[in-house]
Amino acid sequence: MGNKFIDFLERKIMPKAAKIAGQRHIRALRDGLAITMPLIIIGSIFMILGNVPIAGYNDFINSIFGDGFAAKILYPVRVTFDIVAILSVFSVSYQIAKDKDVDGVSAGAVALASFLLLIPVLTVNSKLADGSTLNLGRVWQTTNLGAGGLIVAIFTAIISTEIFIYVIKKNWVIKMPESVPPAVSKSFAAITPGLIIITLFFFIRLGFEATTYGNVFNFITKFVGSPLSKVGLSFGGMIATIFLYMFFWSLGIHGTRVVFGVMDSVLLPAMDQNRLALEAGQALPNIVTKQFYDNFVNIGGCGAAIGLVIAIFIVGRSQQLKTLSRLAIAPAIFNISEPIIFGVPIVMNPIMMIPFVLSNLSIGILTYAAMAFNLVSKPAGLAIPWTVPAPISGFLATNGDFRAVILQVIAIALSVLIYLPFVKVWDKQKVEEENMLIEAEA
Repeated sequence: MGNKFIDFLERKIMPKAAKIAGQRHIRALRDGLAITMPLIIIGSIFMILGNVPIAGYNDFINSIFGDGFAAKILYPVRVTFDIVAILSVFSVSYQIAKDKDVDGVSAGAVALASFLLLIPVLTVNSKLADGSTLNLGRVWQTTNLGAGGLIVAIFTAIISTEIFIYVIKKNWVIKMPESVPPAVSKSFAAITPGLIIITLFFFIRLGFEATTYGNVFNFITKFVGSPLSKVGLSFGGMIATIFLYMFFWSLGIHGTRVVFGVMDSVLLPAMDQNRLALEAGQALPNIVTKQFYDNFVNIGGCGAAIGLVIAIFIVGRSQQLKTLSRLAIAPAIFNISEPIIFGVPIVMNPIMMIPFVLSNLSIGILTYAAMAFNLVSKPAGLAIPWTVPAPISGFLATNGDFRAVILQVIAIALSVLIYLPFVKVWDKQKVEEENMLIEAEA
């Protein structure tokens, strides 16, 4: 049965997936987002060090290195995770332009400026201990510079660069004499398309400022999340929520931030209702709460990343995937999935997007059913940090139900089984690519 399914994937799915993956915008997105992987892995290391889920850890670190040092461990996270959108908008634009033999650096610079133009700027003042006010100036919101702004960054890169290419191909540019250095000529050639693009995005920003949304980032968050909030605690709402944020992640968009930016307004009150019921000795009213997603569905990170890493350990033969799995295992244990998502990659990979979405959907259905039939206790409304590894997180989230530990182990095993055939197919392709590269270099 397994071999037949793998054969089906290779004969029927892989050719179609390869055709989709070969589309120039998707190829540019995949290659452009790859630039973020080294920084994400580095940031994941500091993310783990700054969020170790052990009581007294921060006090211990501060006692050794000084007060407040535990918070400073997260500084490198700010220059890795929090600049993903900035890196991506430039890199994706560069890849799209390069595919059409257009100056990628100039196209990327214009796309980056266009993206920054869409980000609202805040004037920040801070109260000092002596009562005086320190003007920190005008700042951009970092949530829009990181993965939370990735969907806007992607659309900006595509729209901006396609206009840039069109103008250049039409030769609507300022031409310089042949004696002028090429770098200078390219910069002058970028003036006309740059002016058109910046003007367009200027009016886009003004248009959103004239609405109740205020900016394009708020529009996307509310447009995606608002319908979900109406059905958020139901079984159907749970399915829709998981599918949507997993689908966004597979496109390279921070689905968790986009979807749960609105969903938390429903999930957090549900969590508190369970806490109050627990304190009163009453039956817990809600299955779907913040902990349902944080501690059960996203086991090992989005897409049940721990299952994917284990599947690679079991069947992986390509050097790329084997090396990646060794780097990604520690973050996955602490539910950080970005290294594996951008490293395999899952992003813009039609073959790996399928198990990525299916794994979380399957775990969500399994967990909901187990709790609905009272096989496992519902989340107790206790705020368990999302970095707590399974199966400890399940035990704590259910206020000490050992059956939750078994549920999480089963969920991990289920995710491994879902990933295995797809990993075999993807790994085989990676091995062939590596062999071709070795032969070319021989």
